[in-house]
Amino acid sequence: MLEVEVYSACGGTYSDNEVGTAGVASKASHRFAEGELVKIDNVKVKRQRVDLMLTLAEPLRVSRTDGPFELFDQRSCRVQLQVYVPRELVKQTDLQGLLSEVKRHLTLYSSRDGAEVSDRWNGRETEPLPDDYEETLQRHAVWIAERTNAAVRDGIDHALSEAASAVRHVDDDADYLTGFGEGAEKMGSFSVTSCDSLLRMSFTSYRKKAPADRSRSWKDGWDDGQKLVFHVLLADRLRSCLVPVPISPSP
Repeated sequence: MLEVEVYSACGGTYSDNEVGTAGVASKASHRFAEGELVKIDNVKVKRQRVDLMLTLAEPLRVSRTDGPFELFDQRSCRVQLQVYVPRELVKQTDLQGLLSEVKRHLTLYSSRDGAEVSDRWNGRETEPLPDDYEETLQRHAVWIAERTNAAVRDGIDHALSEAASAVRHVDDDADYLTGFGEGAEKMGSFSVTSCDSLLRMSFTSYRKKAPADRSRSWKDGWDDGQKLVFHVLLADRLRSCLVPVPISPSP
């Protein structure tokens, strides 16, 4: 149990907490009062200090908003408590002396139950989730799936519209048709499979530049051939990004 206040970013890494004569100094955002229960993960002895790598026993409940939903995350909070000690204790490997310095800032218990009956425990416990939170998660899952499918369908519609536009531009000029065929072959496949990436893809950033020595008509065909195949492939791959929509809980 800590005998000093500490601060943690609660982001998965150990937040520095330097113990000084005036208290604890830290840049982390979340403050925890003295009497906090912690687990000692590791102890590092350095030239003039002992670093205690600590995980707070109780996670921190953090609220976030996603669309119309208030959601909660439970974050593990970690602290690196930096305790400065006399250099002689380190040089002499005086373990008892080092332990005495450390115990000025925390009290050791053999079990969590033993710490919780102490009148020095600050009593902090993770806030309980709202009674209807499971239903909120179910509605949120429905909302996410519906938004995902709407974005995918919009992407498919746009891709098919662009493919149709490329077809409408086709003419019977021999140079154009030759360029069209070679452009279509050049755009025979692409390697992107991530749905997020597919939704962000654009033909202008993926198209291949036509050879400089070709005629204007050939280059137009080259671009339209690539455009057609790109958008047909894109629409086909986007169909696999549609997700099943969970059953919405009863009102």
